[in-house]
Amino acid sequence: MIRKATTSDSKQIIELEKGYYDGYSISEGVLIEWIKNGNFFVSEENSKLVGSIYFEFLNEIKDLPWEHEPIKEFGKYLYISEIAIDSAGRIPALFSEVLKVAKENKCEAIIWLTGEGGNHDKTEQNFLKENGFKLFRKVENWECSPSYFVHDHSLYLNNLK
Repeated sequence: MIRKATTSDSKQIIELEKGYYDGYSISEGVLIEWIKNGNFFVSEENSKLVGSIYFEFLNEIKDLPWEHEPIKEFGKYLYISEIAIDSAGRIPALFSEVLKVAKENKCEAIIWLTGEGGNHDKTEQNFLKENGFKLFRKVENWECSPSYFVHDHSLYLNNLK
């Protein structure tokens, strides 16, 4: 079952993130702000979270640092800020919910940022290739945690118009 996340889901989401991102997770404070923003879905099976996805609306195609204050505006692009899953097969159902939101809001495209090195990056790369995303540009310095930058990420677009 896919539903909107609630603040009571935060501990399970953090554990899901740690499993997906090789031990890393967003800070609980930022996570709770993201959940309160309302653009956060979780996938649940047998009372256990097995996937989560958070998105925001932007007015321009750009990358955001992983840990950031929620964007509270509406824009013509839907940006996937984070996804965490327990297996690759979870992405399509979560993405399907986000795609519905993008179409309902008449977004021009979906923006997805991912890297090249981690197992989660490879999972996302495969999904992006299979689902019509195209490389938009390389990101020279992406802030994956406060004041820590990596150089292997790229922005991908799925045009909806």
